[in-house]
Amino acid sequence: MDYILLKVVLVLYIYNVQLSLSMSDCHSGSKITNISLATKTPYRFVANEDDSPPNFKDCKPLKFWSMIRHGTRNPSEKIIKQMNARLPVLRDLIIKIHTEGRGDLCDNEIRQLLKWTPQLKEEDEKKLTHEGEDELLELGERFQKRFPELLPETYSNSSFKFQFTATQRAEQSARSFTVGLFGRRVSRHVWFPEGVYKDPILRFYKLCDNWRKSVDKNPDASRELKRFSEGQEMKKVQNDVSERLGFMDKISLDDLSLVYVTCSFETAWFPKKHSPWCSLLSDDDFKVLEYAEDLDYYWIDGYGHPINHEQACPTIRDMFSFFSSPSLDKKAVLYFSHSGTVLKMLAHLGLYRDPQPLRASNFQEMLQNRLWRVSQISSFASNIAFVLYKCGSEINPEQKILTLHQERPVRLTGCPSEEDLCPSDTFKKVFDMSIKDCNFERMCSLRS
Repeated sequence: MDYILLKVVLVLYIYNVQLSLSMSDCHSGSKITNISLATKTPYRFVANEDDSPPNFKDCKPLKFWSMIRHGTRNPSEKIIKQMNARLPVLRDLIIKIHTEGRGDLCDNEIRQLLKWTPQLKEEDEKKLTHEGEDELLELGERFQKRFPELLPETYSNSSFKFQFTATQRAEQSARSFTVGLFGRRVSRHVWFPEGVYKDPILRFYKLCDNWRKSVDKNPDASRELKRFSEGQEMKKVQNDVSERLGFMDKISLDDLSLVYVTCSFETAWFPKKHSPWCSLLSDDDFKVLEYAEDLDYYWIDGYGHPINHEQACPTIRDMFSFFSSPSLDKKAVLYFSHSGTVLKMLAHLGLYRDPQPLRASNFQEMLQNRLWRVSQISSFASNIAFVLYKCGSEINPEQKILTLHQERPVRLTGCPSEEDLCPSDTFKKVFDMSIKDCNFERMCSLRS
């Protein structure tokens, strides 16, 4: 009996060891829980779940102004076509190679790929998803809990200004946000002005011909991204992924990009599921692919060219105009826009500026501690908010401004570094050019 028992124990031990080794070899063990997916990062990775009201001694909030990116959406029509046409071919090839005994994917990863089918039709392009609705609803709830005086549960058209761009994803984000504020029944009666596609405040860059020609449509603006995509780091990712999949030929950049973007979208769409396409990539692969995205947005929307962020002055001027109005009837302005707006505003505010520019040549140097990481600063539902406070005594009050990004206080260069509130007069001096000399037509005209 002791011999049989010993044999059973030994067999179970060997089985558990093999199972453990098999699980450890699964690439789906990669932890995609925070800064990996660039502008397709779900907001739950970066949200501030602490919804307790800020407490500043002898200060009372007066007004609230915010710019909010739409929530998780579907891809563009182009990417949906690629997902529907190319991914099934790639999936079948990976499975075929695995059955031939090549590649390093484990059986569980192959089973997940076998179950995968395309999710979308072309007419679904860029529509807000259920996850996107939840992101905005919960964001509205948290902001209300922090600022109940400015964002009350009772809706009044005179107290709120809502505005979205003329896109389904921005409009539905705004409507979902109001569900978080007022509840589903009351939110149906909230009034929204008609959205404008080229809104001068919410999407100013659509009106900036100088930026569109010199940056957005200029191949030279993507020079660093091109160099990085053709460099050794990206070639190593291609080689590593190809070896992992058992490919005889190196995976193309197009297929690699499609795998990454599909992993990103499916991670955002399904909080409780793991995208099988993420299993094709290692942690090191994600770091390289993320940096490529950061390079792209740095030079197109960030600090790469002055016109990128200088053109955001209308949004800052709009905020100051609202705060400077003596009327206290309207408590909150809430805008719903896009990543291009949020990123340009962040750069205009001087936030997340690295000591040196992001380049193809300094990946290793910037890998660990760079500030410009769009996964963190421009995820789905990213938001920038300003709160005006009245502080001190009634006899000699002082106005101060709280700046929030991703629902957390941030301190701006030129404002006190030791406290979250910035005196309004100091704020105005820091952004004097944005307020007094915001000549958008001059900076954006092709004649200038």
